[in-house]
Amino acid sequence: MTEQYPPTPPQPAGVPSQPGPPPAFPAAPAVPAAPSRPGRFSPRHPLVSGVIGLVLGLALVGIPVLLSDDDGGGGFGGGGGGAELAAPAKLGGLRPFADIQRESGANKAGEMADGLVKEDRKSGERLSEAYGGAAAVVKRYADDDVQTVVTLAAVRSRSPKPYVPYEDRERLALAVPPDQLKVIGDVSCVLYNQPTPAGSKPTTESVNVTYCQRTGDGLTVQIRPGGGDLAHQPTKVADIVEKAWSALN
Repeated sequence: MTEQYPPTPPQPAGVPSQPGPPPAFPAAPAVPAAPSRPGRFSPRHPLVSGVIGLVLGLALVGIPVLLSDDDGGGGFGGGGGGAELAAPAKLGGLRPFADIQRESGANKAGEMADGLVKEDRKSGERLSEAYGGAAAVVKRYADDDVQTVVTLAAVRSRSPKPYVPYEDRERLALAVPPDQLKVIGDVSCVLYNQPTPAGSKPTTESVNVTYCQRTGDGLTVQIRPGGGDLAHQPTKVADIVEKAWSALN
């Protein structure tokens, strides 16, 4: 049977994002999903491109919800040849964004936290739909001062490895191509590099992680950083992917 590959699930609205092409989170060969609109958006500003990819990728709804009792930790769907997914209580030193918001004491903190939980649940539902009903979960995590925010997206299905277009850095007279795929162990990271002239060394701040992903039989895990120093450190984002992989596999 030929595998169907719908577009990538992006991160939920409200989280700052990094630039680059939308993630390659295609469909599994389970139950055929409704057609989705393909497309690739590549705005170069680090605060807008991820949000555009998110809106494009989360295009479908309608899978029954299978929730646990925590704040958005439950998964959706039941196909894909695997068990239901539940998001980890912690991801390295990061905790669920909604929990941090609820504890902040800010005006309407509880209402805002409930909104984050709802958005993550809806995103998980749509990710499951994109994979023909496979178990899936989406959840945002942050550090206590909310300087670092990441989005976890996981689905019980294998996915193709990420794709980036070929760009000839020599023709462009650049040290590294604008769009780059960096492989770190079993994790593939899609990067957008701010232009650095040939002969110069790229700075840490010029590297922007769009997302990092690991895939295998019955599981794909993706982490999208949404701001802070982490967004410029693909090795650290890849490490979070491995932590999530160990917790979910």
